[in-house]
Amino acid sequence: MRFSKPGQNARFALIGALLLLSILPNLGAWAAPEAIGRLTEARGVVELNGTVATTGAELRLGMRVITGVDGRAVLTFADGQTVLLVPNAVFWIKDYRYAKNQPRENRSATELLKGGMRFISGTIAKETPEVVNIETPVATIGIRGTDFTVALGSLCLLVREGAIIVTAGGKSLVAQAGQIVFVPEAGKSPRLIPPSELRAPCPTPQDACAVAPPATATAGCACRDLLMITGPDALAPPSIMTTPTAPPAAAAPSAASAAPATTTATNAAAAAAAAGVAIGTAILLQNNEDDAVSP
Repeated sequence: MRFSKPGQNARFALIGALLLLSILPNLGAWAAPEAIGRLTEARGVVELNGTVATTGAELRLGMRVITGVDGRAVLTFADGQTVLLVPNAVFWIKDYRYAKNQPRENRSATELLKGGMRFISGTIAKETPEVVNIETPVATIGIRGTDFTVALGSLCLLVREGAIIVTAGGKSLVAQAGQIVFVPEAGKSPRLIPPSELRAPCPTPQDACAVAPPATATAGCACRDLLMITGPDALAPPSIMTTPTAPPAAAAPSAASAAPATTTATNAAAAAAAAGVAIGTAILLQNNEDDAVSP
């Protein structure tokens, strides 16, 4: 039987240690994918993979971004692609790669699982739009260099600039700037909502027992309600995440005519809600004032 000499054992141990040391620096790189963007603004509760995040946090492949009831987030990717998430949203970064000098390697695959967002395409969509894909539980959205707002429940999508392709129920629909797409549920085909449907009267809570409105009015009301969950911030440029300036306050009533504090607060809240709906509806209709969009 042959035995190793003490000197040989020491050399083997040294070689093994050196090999281990050469591998260790790379383990961190294997464990943590490189950053593909940043959380450029966070308001309220925003989580990345279940961990509360703050402005400046890095975005990585596979991350799920979740906003709380008071949360809003702006995600900026390496190619300039920007996503603005509203409260109670869930957004999944499924696949993303941006190589400035290798455009054929670029790709972006994301999914909006819940809530609403505004999406502004970046360099990838401008150079190779066919590799940018956004999934939702209701439909798939293809990008053609665009800026749009989308909200889930049913799916309602407002194209602000460029064009998009919505695929659902085995059919695809191209929508241009100023058009609104509606998909009532998974498995149903997409269709365009003309301004006449958005202008149709919607049932109020006290009308719940009244005769149901026509199906076309229901679709218009659904889109109005869903897109309003994105709020004015989502319909404004992503760099503007501020509350619109309030109009000048009216003169204060005299003490004799002043309402109780609780009543005043209730009325103020109602007025603010009504103003928000009016602003949102005006924005939805601004590009379609003259003619209805053909479905």
